[in-house]
Parts: sequence; C-alpha cells; structure tokens
Amino acid sequence: MARIAIVYYSGSGNTRKMAQLVAEGAKGGGAQVEMVVGNDANVAEVVKADGFALGSPDYFSYMAGELKTFFDRALPHAASLKGKPCVSFGSHGGGGKVLKSIDELAKAVGLKQVCPGVLAQGAPAGESMDACRKLGESLAAALNKK
Repeated sequence: MARIAIVYYSGSGNTRKMAQLVAEGAKGGGAQVEMVVGNDANVAEVVKADGFALGSPDYFSYMAGELKTFFDRALPHAASLKGKPCVSFGSHGGGGKVLKSIDELAKAVGLKQVCPGVLAQGAPAGESMDACRKLGESLAAALNKK
C-alpha cells in the first residue's frame, strides 16, 4: 500500500481541516496516510513516504515558517525525494498566493507535482471541501500508477 505523508502547519485550524479532507481522499484512494505538523516532522522518516501533500496558511503571500522549516530540513534528503509525487493546499484570508511558494520549494527538493493545488478562503466549505478530498484521491491515484 502506498504511503502518503501530509505535511502541514495550521495556526487557526483551517489548514488542519484541509489536511484532514486530503487524508480522507487519499485513504479512499487506497493509500496509507501519516499526518505530520511541519516543524515536528522526523524528516529522516517522513522522506521515506511514497508521496506528499503539503499545506500551509498564507502568511504575507508565503507559507508558514513551520512548513518552510520542513523544507529546510528536507533539503539534505533531496535524493530520497527526487521524482516522488506531491500536491499542495492552503488556506488564506484574502489573496491566496501560498501555493506558489509551496510548489517552488517542493520542486527545489525534487518532488513532482501531480495536479494543481487547492486554496480555501478561511475554513474549507462546500466546493473546497470536495476539492481537498479530490486532491488526496489524485495523489493516491498517481501512486497507484507507479
């Protein structure tokens, strides 16, 4: 069974709700899921996952420092990450540019984005809830193709 690490940070709880929805979709797609708060990650273990979902609130059009810390600590493990599939998600209060920073750093450590990320303004609701589940399903499907 493919293993997905959902690495995220959530200050208000909105991004955590998104992470939980992504996890639902990934599990529905047949993947095993591990949810990890970015700065608490045991990076040497997390990088062993087959795929990654990466999430953060939008702070000044950038990801939260806690997720950035994960990327900083993952850089020495780039060889283990090369070519592994990933997706991104983020919550925002207005503007919503966080996915760009997540996607750029994911690419820098060698991850391969499998589909466009999902943004939710505030807490996920309605269509954004469905989009988060679909994001998890898409990541699981990409892993099942391998």
